[in-house]
Amino acid sequence: MTDDNKPLTIGKLAERMGLSPDTLRYYEKMKLIKADSRSRAGYRLYTEQTISVLRFIKGAKALDFSLVEIQKLLALTSSDKATCAQIIDKTEAKIAEAETQILELKEIRKALKALVKQCPGGNAPVDMCPILEHIQGKRRRK
Repeated sequence: MTDDNKPLTIGKLAERMGLSPDTLRYYEKMKLIKADSRSRAGYRLYTEQTISVLRFIKGAKALDFSLVEIQKLLALTSSDKATCAQIIDKTEAKIAEAETQILELKEIRKALKALVKQCPGGNAPVDMCPILEHIQGKRRRK
C-alpha cells in the first residue's frame, strides 16, 4: 500500500508521480492502469500496485516506447506464458526504430548545416535567407 497504508486519490497519485490527473485518466482510458476502488464519495482510489505500473510506464517511456507498445509490454509482464525472448523481440524492434531515427536526424543535421553555410548572415535581408526559402519550399535564386 501507499504511505500510511492509505489508497491515494487521483490528485495525490498525480502529485506523487509527477504527472497530471488528466494523464492518469488517459492511462486509465487506455487500460494501462485502473482504480483499485472508489471512495464513498466516488473518488478513484489507487494503491501501491498502480504506483508500480506507473513507474514501469515512466521507465518504458524513457526508452521511447509508445503507450501502445507499453500496453503490450504490460500484458507480457502479467502473462504466465511470456518469455524473455518476447521482450527481446520488442526491444530489438525499438532499437531498429531508434537507429532509423538516428539516420534521419543525421540527414536533417546535414541539411541544416548546408543551409547555414549558404546563408549570407549579418545584415542581409531575410528575403535573401536560403533557410527561410527552403522552409517555404521556394527554389534558391542563382
